[in-house]
Amino acid sequence: MYADPIIGFRFIGVPREPLIERELEHLSGILGGNLAYSGRPLPAVHRAHRINKGQFRRRLALARTVAAELGVDPLVVAEWQRRERALEAVLTSAEDCLPDES
Repeated sequence: MYADPIIGFRFIGVPREPLIERELEHLSGILGGNLAYSGRPLPAVHRAHRINKGQFRRRLALARTVAAELGVDPLVVAEWQRRERALEAVLTSAEDCLPDES
């Protein structure tokens, strides 16, 4: 995500290791694992960044690619992605990627 030309700027100044730990905790939690999420509430953290839907979906696409490269079971990836998409409305702003043409 850090080097991605579309969403990488979102991670400038964000320490990698704590982010990876929070991501793993979140993933474990939504898939029924035993790691407890220890971060701040997701809506509060993400809303402040005004993440648009395209950026949110880009992160999901990157995650799918990495999961495939790591050989994660496609059924697990599908369920993970379904649960992540369910969070889109609370983690993103109402802004679109394109400016209003009016």
